[in-house]
Amino acid sequence: MSTLMPQLLATWTWRLERVRSGRTILSRSQASTARSDLVNDRAAQPEAYVDYDEEYTAALDALQVLAQQQNRRDDLLSVLSTERRRREGDDAPIASTDRGRVSLAPEHDRVPSGLPEMLDQWVHRLIRYRNGAKIIDPVEAARAEIRLRNEADLHPGAYRNSTANPYYGRVMRELGEISTSERPGVHLGGRGLHRGIPSDSIR
Repeated sequence: MSTLMPQLLATWTWRLERVRSGRTILSRSQASTARSDLVNDRAAQPEAYVDYDEEYTAALDALQVLAQQQNRRDDLLSVLSTERRRREGDDAPIASTDRGRVSLAPEHDRVPSGLPEMLDQWVHRLIRYRNGAKIIDPVEAARAEIRLRNEADLHPGAYRNSTANPYYGRVMRELGEISTSERPGVHLGGRGLHRGIPSDSIR
């Protein structure tokens, strides 16, 4: 009889698909923790994983690659190469795409594990945005701001604790700046966004 995929495996299968599509990223520490969590979860409930050996192995392989990366810009290609070699039995080395740009890995790795999933995703997306590796338009930022605020209201314990709260505050502030970047009262100056009343409106 078919059973539902274990929740933790389903979550990481989904998140890894987002990594492959470039919609999210994982730090090395997050990938390592996730891999350990999956191993422990399977050990705790082996019967739930009986029909999902292939998905479980694929997730472990991908997380292992991500956990060992020195340069985050190689993450996606490495995951795809590992999975392709596993399917085709190809032992060719993983291709490198490093072209000398500054790695964002140290900044990503400083983000603690255990943040609420949506907050974690936006912390990492904003790191990429600040470094010019990600584009976030005002509408997307406004929607994210609303969704995060709703999530924080629904799960205050997860968002208002001493670990998550500073990140939540910064993410909301930065999303607010991005979402109003094309509205009256906010203008670009240098490399940052500045709130204020346009000088020509003061009469």
